[in-house]
Amino acid sequence: MKRRHAFSLLELLIAIAIIAILIGILVPTITGIRRRSKSIACQANLRTIGQMLVIYQNNNRGWIYPVMNDAFGVIGLGLNVPPHERWPMKVFKIESAPMPPTYNSAAYDMADDDAPQYDPAPYTPPVLTCPADENPSMAHSYVLNNHLADEGIRAGKTIRGVSSSDIVVAGEKFGNQRDYYMEYGDYDRVVDPLRHGSGAGSNYLYLDGRVATRLPNDARAGIDPWEVSAK
Repeated sequence: MKRRHAFSLLELLIAIAIIAILIGILVPTITGIRRRSKSIACQANLRTIGQMLVIYQNNNRGWIYPVMNDAFGVIGLGLNVPPHERWPMKVFKIESAPMPPTYNSAAYDMADDDAPQYDPAPYTPPVLTCPADENPSMAHSYVLNNHLADEGIRAGKTIRGVSSSDIVVAGEKFGNQRDYYMEYGDYDRVVDPLRHGSGAGSNYLYLDGRVATRLPNDARAGIDPWEVSAK
């Protein structure tokens, strides 16, 4: 009769230890790959947004994104207007969006922007959601730089002392923030500087159309980041 050979306890422990080491090596690697793939998809989203904004600029006298005039001057279209009038709808013109809207737009109040009847999802394209942002408030992950509206900056206009390759048009917001814009003084509250990890930072769309991943110190400049002035 052939003699059976069984693993000894020591051999089993060694095998388990090797497997544990391999798992310890592979898990961070896999996690890093997934995080990187989400960042790449996010960059693709921002490039698409940039392309759509260029189309908008060509059809709207060079305005970088949709704006309106009110008592405070030129402002963007975000929570100050009902969902079907916000900038994503103006730029992307979503054909599947309910039009006319199911809500009474005349009754809209910014104080009630999170009311169920004003759900922005039908008026927001999927490209406005970063894959790393699992549950973005108001159905979008990106905010526009409202300094561009405040300063009346348009495509092709000379900017004081700042290259178009250094001017942020859009960045990533914290998932729980409802804002559509980065306004004066609220960078730290709105903009998520580490969406794609402490070693990577977040993605940004620049005025020249490029998209780049930047760490916080590289993405902000001065007391109020993203501020520029036209000559």
